[in-house]
Amino acid sequence: MASLVIKPLTSPDIPKVRALHSCLLPVNYPTSFFIQLTLLTGRVCLVACHPTNPTEPVAFVSASLQENPRVNDLTKSLVLDGKINPDTKISQDTPHIEILTLGVLPAYQQQGIARLLVQQVYDYFREHSTPSRKLSDSSLIHTNVATSNVPALTFYERIGFKVASGVIRNLYRACPHGSKDGYLLVGRLSACM
Repeated sequence: MASLVIKPLTSPDIPKVRALHSCLLPVNYPTSFFIQLTLLTGRVCLVACHPTNPTEPVAFVSASLQENPRVNDLTKSLVLDGKINPDTKISQDTPHIEILTLGVLPAYQQQGIARLLVQQVYDYFREHSTPSRKLSDSSLIHTNVATSNVPALTFYERIGFKVASGVIRNLYRACPHGSKDGYLLVGRLSACM
């Protein structure tokens, strides 16, 4: 993998990162989504750029640190080793990370960049957490993926995530060519890295 510049999204980056999102993802996110990523505590977008052109993004990840709004749902559906694990205990006080978006330009795929960005999100939230929002090595990380997005499903499974839901109908409603179904994928941070 070539050495990349990885930095938090800034306001001047928004037009290029939004264009990259539109190129790589089926959902066209409004500018307000990206502004929120730069302003709201508990949200981040990390942008990867080639060092020879640090203003042109080649990859991104956006994520939020969740205060367990869905922890019971995640606990009930947590899948480990391909089966439901009823012994899994998630503390109500343990925050978890939700990957909102993740994308890498095709020319940069299969080089470990997506894995690096997921690790960087974890590191970012670990560094910026408060005692009341402290991540642990057993914290959960989760995301939604379209059922038709086989490369993304394969990537997340390769880093230790498991499909933790049945098909979620019409999960992606803002697609240009109709809605798409999706899955919830869940993993443990320590297992993913």
